[in-house]
Amino acid sequence: MTVVVTGASGFLGGRLTELLVEQGRGVIALGRNPVALARLSALGATTHAGDLGDRTFLEKVIPENGMVVHCGALSSPWGRTSDFYHSNVLATQVLCSVALEKRVARLVHISTPSVYVEKASKESIRESDPLPPTMINDYADSKLKAERIVEEYFQLGLGTVILRPQGIFGPRDTAILPRLIRVAQKGFVPVMDESVRIDLTFVDNVASAIFCALGAGPRALGEVFNITNGEPVNQLVTLEALLGRLGYPVKRKHIQVDRAWKIAGLLEWIHRNFAPDREPLLTRYGVCTLAYTRTLSIEKAKNLLGYSPAIGMQEGLERTIPWFARSPS
Repeated sequence: MTVVVTGASGFLGGRLTELLVEQGRGVIALGRNPVALARLSALGATTHAGDLGDRTFLEKVIPENGMVVHCGALSSPWGRTSDFYHSNVLATQVLCSVALEKRVARLVHISTPSVYVEKASKESIRESDPLPPTMINDYADSKLKAERIVEEYFQLGLGTVILRPQGIFGPRDTAILPRLIRVAQKGFVPVMDESVRIDLTFVDNVASAIFCALGAGPRALGEVFNITNGEPVNQLVTLEALLGRLGYPVKRKHIQVDRAWKIAGLLEWIHRNFAPDREPLLTRYGVCTLAYTRTLSIEKAKNLLGYSPAIGMQEGLERTIPWFARSPS
């Protein structure tokens, strides 16, 4: 059965496409980056460039009775509200509608644990735990709205599974490690609490969870699942070890949390009103990431999906570091 991967020119979508091709599956890879799509085409995937909000485009490229993995999204702690709406909400609405029309057998929607983020430490968060009353940023808000759309289409008969993978890392990572490297290049790492613990997920483990979701039985349909490596780590220790291996000396700069929160709020207001296309030096999402522990329970994924992270944190890091040692940008 053909698998359509949206966001295939991105980090997770690209790796998923590679693995599907290796398995001999028919893959239709959708994205916007022509260089990334050309690489996937050379591997054997059928590729198309287009806007996921364009119904005509999707009707042409999504086959009858296939499967869809929706990795495509605008993923950023900062941006225009309208851009998040178009890329994450509207695109999901159109995709689900076309998927239902095409009698797609399974739609796996990649969401985000950013919906859990608030100004507090939380451990072993379960999917059923209450969410914050207000989302921390427009990205989280748009992804939560997208989840609600997917849930609505499940009620209409679309076979859906929603995954919330946390802190995806690995070779070709375009978000976590590049951002950390840019911070280190400024000469210091901001520290708000040295005891903060986080969950990360090696990209191949996320792909494994997607494979589980594609083949899951009826009990998993319509459900939401946290996905991590299941090995919470100390954020600062892991960060310093990574940057040290990459040749970046780490100098700690301690910042008081409440002061940072006020500064972040002010910077967000200034940028929203006067420089909306430039990300503030510090955001409230960034403060929450640096100051508060956030770990997720993956028991539901283990029990209903049969998910088991095969690649441990240490092995994942050992696979990742050489890539960035060669290509730090």
